[in-house]
Amino acid sequence: MVKERGDFELTGGSLCLDFANTLGDRPRSSNEHLGDYGDLIRFSRQAGVLSAADLDEIERMAEEHPRSARATFKRAIDLREILYRIFSSLARRETPEAEDIQSLNSVLHKALRRLELQVQAGALQWAWDETAPSLDRPIWLIVRSAANLLTSEEAISTRECASETCSWLFVDRSRTRRRRWCDMSTCGNRAKARRHYQRRKQGQLPG
Repeated sequence: MVKERGDFELTGGSLCLDFANTLGDRPRSSNEHLGDYGDLIRFSRQAGVLSAADLDEIERMAEEHPRSARATFKRAIDLREILYRIFSSLARRETPEAEDIQSLNSVLHKALRRLELQVQAGALQWAWDETAPSLDRPIWLIVRSAANLLTSEEAISTRECASETCSWLFVDRSRTRRRRWCDMSTCGNRAKARRHYQRRKQGQLPG
């Protein structure tokens, strides 16, 4: 699926899969949506990862500390590729590589150290420690999303788009669990059009 840079199609059904889908058309990897930390912020805004105020604060930090922002962005891209490999393996009904699980755990450990219980609306809830704002905050939510999906019953419903020009991942929540496309209105319709063209070319349909 081809989208303009900075325009994200959130069809994965989970934050971590939407993030993995910011690079498309693997293995050619010709459909990149993230070019810098600013793009990571734009993805986070559209995905509702953090509040607008939090993202504004992080964006100001990135502008004040460009070197740190670049280092954080590299970590985010590394995480994205780890997530793709893990969930793509699950989509193929294969066991993810132990090295990728170890790498994911490393990021997860750092994120969970910033998670705490807070009283909100009279009840205890999980929340992120905001006493020390960090450029890594979008990563924390993405990696927690991945851990939640991997340990849920929906992990076995992870799929990879059947299109030859799309490698997007999604959670198949269809009634029959036979969904093949990341989005029927795009990849699905293109595949249908190709099949129609091939049948017509082979004389199976009237011209």
